[in-house]
Amino acid sequence: MSYRSKIRMSIGWIYPIGILISYIFSIIEYGLRSYLVKSGHDLEGIPFVTIFLVSLFFIVLGIIQLFKYKNWIYPVLGFLIGLTTFQISFILTGYGDILKFTYFGSFFIIILFVIINWNSFYSHEKFEANSRRLFRLASERIYETDDGFTERPFVAGRFECSRDELLGFVRFLHGSYVIRPFYYESYTDLAFSMNTSLVVIREATEVSHIRFNYDGSITVRISEKDYRDYRERFSFDQLCTSMAMVFIRFLEYYKSGLESRIITELKSAK
Repeated sequence: MSYRSKIRMSIGWIYPIGILISYIFSIIEYGLRSYLVKSGHDLEGIPFVTIFLVSLFFIVLGIIQLFKYKNWIYPVLGFLIGLTTFQISFILTGYGDILKFTYFGSFFIIILFVIINWNSFYSHEKFEANSRRLFRLASERIYETDDGFTERPFVAGRFECSRDELLGFVRFLHGSYVIRPFYYESYTDLAFSMNTSLVVIREATEVSHIRFNYDGSITVRISEKDYRDYRERFSFDQLCTSMAMVFIRFLEYYKSGLESRIITELKSAK
């Protein structure tokens, strides 16, 4: 099996799929209503049911994202989009100027909300996309399946570089939205996650992370949520070891002045 199909689909893909389905349903409902109107039924030709379901879709998906990512911006955005979508039915039926004003007012609020929180939206999407790429790279050469998840950190090898080189490497990964770092006296944690938003966490221990101890040792912890996102249950120890090898390889690229190769390798893991 190709490593491209080993991880479950991101929740972000539900949006375009849901919107496409809504267009299909609206066409079907519009056609059905037109037929009933021609048959003598007293009905509006506007697909009210589809508009209501689409509004509900955005609100429910926002709530789901709250539980998945632990980030409040998604349910708020979902509610605003759902409310604005629901108001479309009143606009299409030719209601008064007040309702038109509230519709365009809601639309303006959505734009303003996205602009104000753009950094959170953008950072989360970049962090999640690169985290998924990390997990794909880590599982690329693993074929042994063994559902052996454990919460304990896994000692996964050693690295060789100066502290300054390590910190430069960490800053590069953070600036490229690959990881979010947390600095401590004797180690640095590099957090990554396909689930919880890295924008809202306070400690790397809340999500998957790799720990670079300043004595040269490396430990890896994969969260259960991230581990369960694999379609197959890979050997947990092998997955942790492979993830450590990915970061060690990236560190060697950085030390050799080949930072662009890190980004190229990540982008190849689509």
